[in-house]
Amino acid sequence: MYLGRTVGENMSKLVVWTVEAESKLKEIPFWGRFLVRREVEKFARGIDAKEINLEVYDLANQKWLSSQKNS
Repeated sequence: MYLGRTVGENMSKLVVWTVEAESKLKEIPFWGRFLVRREVEKFARGIDAKEINLEVYDLANQKWLSSQKNS
């Protein structure tokens, strides 16, 4: 289990990744995972999710894809 947190954030912003979501993240090439992890965690904090599961991961991905279509 990964406890996501970037430097400088307080413990109240801690986000836990489920095993399933972590497995999905591992499908991304290693050189891009940290970017995806950061964006998914930012999205999860924005919706006050305490856990990143497949649903949150997929919602973050959908949001990112729709923003790419609109740019």
